Amino acid sequence: MLNLICFLCLILLTHSCWAAPQQIELANGEWSPLLGENLPNNGYASQIVRRAFALEKIKVNYKFYPWKRSLEEARAGKVAGTLLWTSNADRQKDFLISQPVYSSRTVLFFHRDRPLLWQYPEDLKGGRFGITNGYSYGKIWEALLNSRVLIGDQANTDTQNFAKLLAKRIDGFPCEEVVGIDLLRHQLGPAALQKINISPKTVHEEPLYLLISRKTPGAEALMQRFNRGLTKMHGSGELAEILKVALQR
Repeated sequence: MLNLICFLCLILLTHSCWAAPQQIELANGEWSPLLGENLPNNGYASQIVRRAFALEKIKVNYKFYPWKRSLEEARAGKVAGTLLWTSNADRQKDFLISQPVYSSRTVLFFHRDRPLLWQYPEDLKGGRFGITNGYSYGKIWEALLNSRVLIGDQANTDTQNFAKLLAKRIDGFPCEEVVGIDLLRHQLGPAALQKINISPKTVHEEPLYLLISRKTPGAEALMQRFNRGLTKMHGSGELAEILKVALQR
């Protein structure tokens, strides 16, 4: 009888361990409303990554760091991976790159009193545009700014550039669409949002990814499960619904 009880306990313990979701840690950063420690669901992009893993029975715990440290923590294998990043040759050496999680779209914000009409960036020749230190605006815009076909007016934060735009000290400000709308709404207020418009033309667009460290045990299988979960979200419409909410103005 004792042997039978021990055998049944072993079966129950084995089943419990098998049924319990795997847990991983991912390094995250601050980029409201997409990523953020104190945001609902840690931001829309964090919500997507967590949900994709959950569909594959993997629980995600986020650890929030400054951006550079997030990348280094993941590169060293101290966490399983990090989000969200562009892909380049240097990162591909140390990380597995997921399917695109979010397509970042940089658009041109302008004051409604001073509309900007343009088909090509060159059409904006001589204009003064806010530039946030540390951000890239794509090869075409970077070339025009470096050659001073477009005049760059630098600031340390997006908030500072939006303040200049509201004061009509600059002609426009290229900024990530969701990030810019969120900033105007929550930091500068509804009145500011009413004074600013967005050009339908895209300044720059690029996909952003989850990176899984090649030092993570079972990294290939982990990435396959994430991509599978993300595909399920595409198919069910859940991913589109999350992004629809994020884009609401």
